[in-house]
Amino acid sequence: MDGQQKYIDEDNARFAASLAAFALGQRVEEVMASGRGRPPVSFARHVAMYLCHVALGMSLARIARAFEKDRSTVAHGCHQVEDRREDPDFDLWIEQLEDGLRSVASLHASHAA
Repeated sequence: MDGQQKYIDEDNARFAASLAAFALGQRVEEVMASGRGRPPVSFARHVAMYLCHVALGMSLARIARAFEKDRSTVAHGCHQVEDRREDPDFDLWIEQLEDGLRSVASLHASHAA
């Protein structure tokens, strides 16, 4: 992976973390922190990692590097979010976050080109 892709991945992770933090009433600095954090912060991080994977198509390994976590930690977080999608209200909520992230990411990509 080249250096440019690393920076793009880190920017994507920070944007997803900002969106998740805002949606869940957490601070983005805590979501991006290296430690585990309180359960609500950990859940916001799981949501952010899931959004990177599903909405932005990032691999688990790229997400792990961007969040400075182990790949298995990212996989666990994504599974935690995926398991909650059986709840219709949660499914709608996460779908709206995915759509929002995709929309902004595509706008960013078209302006960067």
